Amino acid sequence: MDPIRYISALLLVGGLLALAIWMLRRFRFGSQGASRSTLSITAHASLGTREKLVVVRFAGQDHLLGVTPSSISKIATADADESGEKEHRP
Repeated sequence: MDPIRYISALLLVGGLLALAIWMLRRFRFGSQGASRSTLSITAHASLGTREKLVVVRFAGQDHLLGVTPSSISKIATADADESGEKEHRP
């Protein structure tokens, strides 16, 4: 295979790859479910180098989770009303 055919084939494949990536980003394939997700992280606080507290909102409730490298523990659950105040429920 001569060098001109090799370089042109390489450019063609690279162009097709760039076009495919652009189309995926443009039409947001794969992220459609994420935009309508009912799961979100609303707050987090670091407690150490690898430990943290995370507030996860799911189905209208806030869940306080303790996260370490070896485990995830549910600490508390709170219902959120419209004013943003929480009702604590361990």
